[in-house]
Amino acid sequence: MRALLLLGGLVFTAAVLGTLSRPLNMLASFWPANAVMLGMMVRSQRLGSSAVAWSVGALALVTSALLMGDAPLKALWLSAANLAGVLAGWLYFQRVPRRAALLGDQLSPLYLLFGCVVAAFAAALVAFAMGPVLFGSEPRRTFLMWFTSEFMNYMLMLPAVLCAPRWPDWTWLRSPPRVSCVSLAPAAVLVASELLAHLMGGPGALGFGVPALLWCALRYRLFTTTVLCLVVGTVKSVTLSMGMMAYTPEVMEEVASMRVALALLSLGPLAVACTQTLRNELLGRLQHAATFDALTGVLSRAAFIERSERLLARPEAFPVAVLMLDIDHFKQINDRHGHAVGDDVLRGFAERLQARLRPSDLFGRLGGEEFAMVLPGISRAEAQSVAQRLCEATRAQPFALSSGEVGPLHATVSIGIAHQGRLLPERAVDELLRRADVALYVAKRQGRDRCAMHGEETVDDPAGGAAPAAAG
Repeated sequence: MRALLLLGGLVFTAAVLGTLSRPLNMLASFWPANAVMLGMMVRSQRLGSSAVAWSVGALALVTSALLMGDAPLKALWLSAANLAGVLAGWLYFQRVPRRAALLGDQLSPLYLLFGCVVAAFAAALVAFAMGPVLFGSEPRRTFLMWFTSEFMNYMLMLPAVLCAPRWPDWTWLRSPPRVSCVSLAPAAVLVASELLAHLMGGPGALGFGVPALLWCALRYRLFTTTVLCLVVGTVKSVTLSMGMMAYTPEVMEEVASMRVALALLSLGPLAVACTQTLRNELLGRLQHAATFDALTGVLSRAAFIERSERLLARPEAFPVAVLMLDIDHFKQINDRHGHAVGDDVLRGFAERLQARLRPSDLFGRLGGEEFAMVLPGISRAEAQSVAQRLCEATRAQPFALSSGEVGPLHATVSIGIAHQGRLLPERAVDELLRRADVALYVAKRQGRDRCAMHGEETVDDPAGGAAPAAAG
């Protein structure tokens, strides 16, 4: 119900605003209602396949036309043409890969261009016969007028509707990010370019803002770029209709040419923005793959070392503890049950321990069954207590396996602890990992399933007693 109300409300509002921009005996200078309806139908598969949603959209178009003073016949005919364009566009986008239809592909601008042509052609095909009756113009002129008007409206408005963030993603409005002069520079240059175009005039003024729009496409998000293209195109269309070029039947060919130019104006920036978005997405995936271990989801070895070095370079991180963890008899698990079962144990182990750490702690996989942790701002006693709890959490519950052939497996972990109270002069990570590795060796020598503190003569025994540490 909420989606239907939103659809009806937005289409009605857009239709009223479009009617207000309509010159005498002409189509509106800017008509966003059809693009809004088509965009919502493409974004929501539930709306697009709902007869009720289409009825709500049609009712919004007819009602807005009647309220704005159109005669019943004119309101019905105009609405029928609008709906024909929306329906044709929706049928076209149903045959386009969904990611590409939502501007998530490098070829999305071309798919969008063809879709706008299809929608505009269908609307003009229904509307051209009403030219002599409603506008006093011949059908050929009506077709040209309607097609170019719809094509411009779809090209300017539809991209912004297709890639608009969903409501949960608008929470940044409550705490907007800091705006710097550097981030505002592309928008400022765009405004200056459009002011210069207005002052100089002439046919070439249409292209003054293109370099600035390309810069915006490189610096801003895709949605921001589509909104800027929409604003620039709308302002140009309205100012042209009010000043430089009157939208009247006598200059129909010039008006049609100008509308096509305005429609294609945003195609270049849109293509750049889509490519830039895909590039950023790919870089994000590569960065994630380099930062996190693909199997367990914890930090990779390189990322763990890098972040640990940055953390241990700050005095406020001390006192600090570094833990080395090794799953006991992991090779036997692999040999007996296979590597798939071993992978399940590694994943379960990492998830179980990650849930018991603080946000400030670092947890990474160094290789195989060996993991490491950096716990900043923790005392020696607290570090040993944390290690004991990690041992208990590992042995307490069996690990669930994805393979049905093998039941749940029990596993234990040995932990070596290195504690440092003061800032080390250099290469603190290497030194603390070395100490923790020595302590881990002690824990394994004394029976595994326990933790050992570097520099102490005893290790924690799971049975509750203390065992003597191995020499060296």
